[in-house]
Amino acid sequence: MDIAEEKLEGAPQKRWVEKIREGDQQAFEELFFEYFSDLCSYAFQMTNSSERAKDIVQEVFCKLWKRRQNWTIHTSLKAYLFRAVRNETLNQLDRKEHRKEVREQFSTHEQPHQPKQGSKTEEVDQQLLDEIWKVVGDMPQRRRSVFMLHRKHGLSYKEIAKVLDITRKTVENHMGLALDDIRQNIDTESI
Repeated sequence: MDIAEEKLEGAPQKRWVEKIREGDQQAFEELFFEYFSDLCSYAFQMTNSSERAKDIVQEVFCKLWKRRQNWTIHTSLKAYLFRAVRNETLNQLDRKEHRKEVREQFSTHEQPHQPKQGSKTEEVDQQLLDEIWKVVGDMPQRRRSVFMLHRKHGLSYKEIAKVLDITRKTVENHMGLALDDIRQNIDTESI
């Protein structure tokens, strides 16, 4: 996201935060429905449980509403919410002593999409996508997280750095390594 996009995005987000801080339930519901699905998907990557992921995201929004009067964000709203979900997930995993187990299982394999009845090109494209997501699922945790936050959830490198509490340069390095992994492991000639 370039600086111009960030400025355009910032003003509406700031108004959204202000409305919620004032107790505007409709603005809160809009925020919830705008981000719920992406946040659940992100929480699922860490928990491997859709029910637990939904509970975590709902808990984040409950806490946000309860503390709305003192709510301030110092980054993009999207990065703030992803970071909050990450923190809540890790806190819940700590409380239930499953953190080690979940870290070992922290791999998200995209559900293979069924190829549409159509052209050979669509089938080849789908096969390539399936292979890419398989490679992504086999990546080390941090690299996979960076790649998915950027490519699947649309976060900028700066936002990913905030969410994962790493530097922007580290995000760039992980993305470079992820793309190298994909290039090295995808055999486009066999497709």
